[in-house]
Amino acid sequence: MHEAGLAAAVVDALRAERLDGAGIRLLVTGGHADHGDFDGALRLHLAAAAPDLDVTAIEIVHLPSVRLCVGCGREFPAGSPETPCPSCGGCALPVDGRERIELEWMGGEG
Repeated sequence: MHEAGLAAAVVDALRAERLDGAGIRLLVTGGHADHGDFDGALRLHLAAAAPDLDVTAIEIVHLPSVRLCVGCGREFPAGSPETPCPSCGGCALPVDGRERIELEWMGGEG
């Protein structure tokens, strides 16, 4: 699972900044189909990579990504890969298949 590699990168970034997970938000764009499965797998890998990290304190936010309708060609933002085209109801593919995770620290002590 690629979540293990993502978790290792997140843990490295948190340790570099001396953050413990409190006030951390992970902004996720693109990639995975099921947000719940992705979130659960990422949290498991985070906990395995850093047992001292409070993974329940980390907020995971899925941002909309641009999708392209295969039926009518319209581009539109969608928060989920299953979101149908607002124009024709057709299926859509991601315009940019890259997955990106940004770490956002909300302040406080690390």
